[in-house]
Amino acid sequence: MRPTQETVASGAEFVALLEELSRELGAQAPTVDDFLLRRAGLLPGHGLGAPGWSGLAGQVCAALDAPPTGGATAAAGGLGQSAVDTPDALRALLEALAADFVRDSEGVAAAVAEHGRGWLDSGEWAHRTLPSVLDSWAAWLAAVLGRPRRSGLTPVEPVTWAGVAEQLLTARVYE
Repeated sequence: MRPTQETVASGAEFVALLEELSRELGAQAPTVDDFLLRRAGLLPGHGLGAPGWSGLAGQVCAALDAPPTGGATAAAGGLGQSAVDTPDALRALLEALAADFVRDSEGVAAAVAEHGRGWLDSGEWAHRTLPSVLDSWAAWLAAVLGRPRRSGLTPVEPVTWAGVAEQLLTARVYE
């Protein structure tokens, strides 16, 4: 049975949802920056308290169903290191990630134009498509769920705004 946001109650079920979405989206997938901005547009509000696995699944599915945003504009600066402990802080991070993705994509395109296709993997983002990012997110979560984390790292469970931020930042680079 295909997992849905209504059936997601655990980290393993959320991983299965991400994997399924990664397979299903294909060519119809929004760009990474558009997806991040769609998610940002849902926060705060949308009746979301602390996310939990079910809430996180609902956010991802709602973002995929939301109207396109037109994408982000490249940001000159980096992502910063602000604490993410509220929906507003997560929204700011999502917007910064979207702008960072566009900045990184433009840098890769310029490197490819100047040096050739060998520079396709030269960016800071490990993946250029939303299905690949979702797959990376799922792979990292599957690797860490149920395992103890080193001191100082944000716990994966219970799901918190800070934990969601770490998941997104890791999906950006995890291969």
